Amino acid sequence: MKPRRFSAVFSVVAVLATGPGESAERASDRRQLTLLHTSDVHGQLLPYDDLRNTSARGSLAQIATMVEEVRSEVDHLVLVLDSGDTIQGNPLERFAHIRWGRPSPTIEAMKRIGYDAMAVGNHEFNFGLDNLRRAEARANFPFLSANTIAEETGKPAFPPHRIVESGDLRIGVLGLTTPNIPNWERPENYRGLQFEPMDEAARRWVPVLREQEECDLVVVLAHTGLEVDLASGESNGTAYENFGWRLTRVPGIDVLLTGHSHRDVAPRVLNGVIASQPQARARVLTRIDLELERVDGRWSIVAWHGDNLATEDAAPDEDFVAAFAATRRDVVAALDAPITTVTAPVSVAGCRIADCAATDLIHEAQLEASGAQLSLASLLSDRTPKLAPGPVSWRWVHGLYVYPNTLVAVRVTGQQVKDILEHAARYYDGLECESGVGCTVLTDPDVRRYNVDSMAGVDYRIDPTRAEGDRVRDLRYRGLAIDVDQTFTLVCNNYRAAGGGHFPHLDSAEVVWTSSKEVTEQIGEYLEHNDPWRPAVDGNWTVGPEVVAEREVVARGG
Repeated sequence: MKPRRFSAVFSVVAVLATGPGESAERASDRRQLTLLHTSDVHGQLLPYDDLRNTSARGSLAQIATMVEEVRSEVDHLVLVLDSGDTIQGNPLERFAHIRWGRPSPTIEAMKRIGYDAMAVGNHEFNFGLDNLRRAEARANFPFLSANTIAEETGKPAFPPHRIVESGDLRIGVLGLTTPNIPNWERPENYRGLQFEPMDEAARRWVPVLREQEECDLVVVLAHTGLEVDLASGESNGTAYENFGWRLTRVPGIDVLLTGHSHRDVAPRVLNGVIASQPQARARVLTRIDLELERVDGRWSIVAWHGDNLATEDAAPDEDFVAAFAATRRDVVAALDAPITTVTAPVSVAGCRIADCAATDLIHEAQLEASGAQLSLASLLSDRTPKLAPGPVSWRWVHGLYVYPNTLVAVRVTGQQVKDILEHAARYYDGLECESGVGCTVLTDPDVRRYNVDSMAGVDYRIDPTRAEGDRVRDLRYRGLAIDVDQTFTLVCNNYRAAGGGHFPHLDSAEVVWTSSKEVTEQIGEYLEHNDPWRPAVDGNWTVGPEVVAEREVVARGG
């Protein structure tokens, strides 16, 4: 393991070591506290990438080693905290909840490590409230969320905070959850719950911790990212889901530990608050060491240092690995099980720039399952392994479709179909053509790649040289130009149907069909019905202006 490093972020207060001339009473007014923080672990227990069948750069097995090392090297309180999105994100967690009915392996792992508290993340709701509550009941640490409100009582549906005492030092740990869950999740998965803006909840609960609970320090575990660019201070367009910057402006918060956006934000001071975020999937452990001094009977921070520590060079804890070895064997066997065979190679490379067999498979499965006329889907992962002719395993299917979505069919008009496609076409932001070489599509990096949807059942062309909102051309259904008043049934995943990605019309459209099966299961059933799978590309959509539509078009950035 590499030596522990600290970033160059220090208080301007002088070093607080007790000198030979200081009295014992003076020394008793000094205290240290260490915070260790993870977020968005997404079920990454062991250092393996189950979908690619390779090693991974981080894991809770390595976090376990690092936490134990910290505990052994200090003689003061160490708090181990997490900001949510723990019980979803890989086949291990999915199989435990859906196939096997077992307890969450990640929660069992966190118990072994000795976590002290966790904020509830949005992905905690993916498998429904019953699964979430079972995971909460199994944990020996609290699931915190002060802004998730039970409609029946008007009170928090989870503990809002935990008070940790160490002698006369009182630390309040407040939990907060991104409130955008209704725009991502199936309604039945959060039924009876409402989600308050995080900063409003913090302004209500921080004074409770400070005044009523008489906490010396307030640490906020927030499943949220930063809604501004830290270099410029300008909005990054994510204020509907991220509240980190606004939380740093809430009086009384000492430390803000964030997550959700999967960024690596080393500890720093933002608006007077120590704030950080560790990289997702246990690739980083945040460490913050606080120097405290008691003044007038209350403890406060007078110096600190911290860093985001990469976990990849830490040796996995052997006992930890052994404890989950049988579970890993079960996962490997389930993923290796064949579904069908494929007659030609399949790759996801370039699937956002040109129609491809991988996304057409998703469309075909969605159309077969729903009976809809149109299908809307996106490529969710650029890391899906190439598929060679031969067996198709569940591992490849889960690598192609990485989220536990279900399907919803809605009724839309011809005009709405165009609006939906125009929203996806924001990604295509220009064209560079070179004589004798071809054209390169320029793409907008601010459009998240999982929001670049294509549509099956219609034919169309995207002209990246035209203005945003006017890029979808030659839109036809069964060879005829679409009538704006014509109605269609369109199938998409529940994330889209709930407004995910801010696609227009879908969240208010009439629902004509729903399925409780996950899309991976629907893809598996389609492959079973089409054995062997003969991958084909119908080429129903293209990218390029009409004058160069026949020339080679390649991606810049994918």
